[in-house]
Amino acid sequence: MLSKKLHCRSCSWQTTSGREDLISRLQLVGLLRRDNDPEDEIILALLEDAAARMTCPSCKSIGLVASDSEETETEWDDDWQAAVLCNHCRKPIPPERVEALPGVKQCVECQGMEETGTLPEEPDFCPRCGSLVEIRVSQSGGITRYKQFCTSGCRI
Repeated sequence: MLSKKLHCRSCSWQTTSGREDLISRLQLVGLLRRDNDPEDEIILALLEDAAARMTCPSCKSIGLVASDSEETETEWDDDWQAAVLCNHCRKPIPPERVEALPGVKQCVECQGMEETGTLPEEPDFCPRCGSLVEIRVSQSGGITRYKQFCTSGCRI
């Protein structure tokens, strides 16, 4: 089972992340946009480089440290339930909500904002290179038209 311990140098925040959480954290820093089921070796190699760009959820400082999870923690696996993080704000979803609604992906606040239509949208990414996509005014004359442009310069 793939598992890494992430901790912040600035404060005492730390967490043990499993495979799915590591994939979502790598996607937050712009990696693994195309691959939803990468191999463990790829996850570990990307995490080694990307941990320095990750933001601490507690003190908001940039730069986490990834280390191997300690073997002594495996004896507690039966008693310890991994926290489920909200897909949008990345805060832990209360265990009561997860128990009542298995498979829930958002906290109460983000779910409420989504239902009222006030949840900010996630940015779009280029299907070719994975860079951010911007919407700009087309340079043609006449009626104003909007087009999507890749920020790295490739043609969409």
